[in-house]
Amino acid sequence: MIIPVIIYILFLIVYIVFALFAIYHVRRFGFIGDATKYVTIIFVILSLAIIIFMAFYIFSVDWDQSFDFSIFGF
Repeated sequence: MIIPVIIYILFLIVYIVFALFAIYHVRRFGFIGDATKYVTIIFVILSLAIIIFMAFYIFSVDWDQSFDFSIFGF
């Protein structure tokens, strides 16, 4: 189970870095309009919801279970 969790955490770190960079660019160099704040808030809320959903899913899967590749013809 440790390998999928490590991969998920590494992906999460990369995603957070890029998301913070994108939010910084929107705040610093973006057009200051009515929708900028709302779209940024929606982006953060949706990102957090997806991250939380995926974390619950990853930790609920039995990673010790074997997978039968014979259904693919291997």
